[in-house]
Amino acid sequence: MNNAIQPQRGAAVLTAMLVVTVGTVIAVNMMWNASLDLRRTTASLAADQSLLFLQGAEAMAGDILRADLIASGDIDHLGEQWAAEIPPMPIDGGVISGHLEDLHGRFNLNSLVYGGVADEISQRQFERLLMLLGLDQRLAGVAVDWLDADVEIEFPNGGEDNIYTGRNPPYRTANTVITSPSELLAMSGLEQDAYLTLMPYVTAIPSGSSLNVNTASDIVMASLSDDIDITYATQLVQERGMVGFTDINTRFQDLVEADVLTRISGISRYFLLTATVTLGTHQLTMYSLLERDSSGIVRSMFRSLGAQ
Repeated sequence: MNNAIQPQRGAAVLTAMLVVTVGTVIAVNMMWNASLDLRRTTASLAADQSLLFLQGAEAMAGDILRADLIASGDIDHLGEQWAAEIPPMPIDGGVISGHLEDLHGRFNLNSLVYGGVADEISQRQFERLLMLLGLDQRLAGVAVDWLDADVEIEFPNGGEDNIYTGRNPPYRTANTVITSPSELLAMSGLEQDAYLTLMPYVTAIPSGSSLNVNTASDIVMASLSDDIDITYATQLVQERGMVGFTDINTRFQDLVEADVLTRISGISRYFLLTATVTLGTHQLTMYSLLERDSSGIVRSMFRSLGAQ
């Protein structure tokens, strides 16, 4: 009888061990799923909070731009409050930081086309900008073909739908203004390295916007004319300092063509807000294109989260 009981006891032990093992696996799995749910909830809550903080930063930037227009509506320069870097400020559970940039200090890609056709003055300026950056000047023709209203290849090195529809995946040219400089990456012949080199000097704001020489870099300044080399452009930047030029027309009338002179100014309408919120291990950056109209109203025209 004792011999018969021993196998039954062994089976009972194995059964108990199996039950404990299965129970342990189930318990661990439940704890893992609960942990994932908690992290997802925390991340979702942090994302919602971050977005609200970023919208607050956007409202703060609007107040700064509105106050600047009231204080000095006839000029925008790098010595004004809007141009100052905002140091990281403590918020509930983290920090927020940001800065404003005058987009009129960059070359406007949408100026390459006016009324659906190529603008020769802007194209020459873009070619000079590309040359100053050590990039292929033929990219200017590619960009014009991307923006102009027709589907005819206007330039020897340009490109229309016949080039892009043969790619994988296929796509078509914009044939209109663009909303982001990142669209350059879709254009033929522009590689990632060239884009990263060009990105700090270009923007995509409504065509017809003037270039603010009070905020433009020396490279953008040098692209205005063949008579302005990078050395002289650096001198111009040093001359304006943090307060801008006293009389832009008088200072530049002998440096640029008459048609170019009408396209430069010292007043800006479009600004880029870059704001970053850090809550614990969660970080979110927002890029917001702000428009300040002549009445002082500031509105967001375009927002991008995470990537510009």
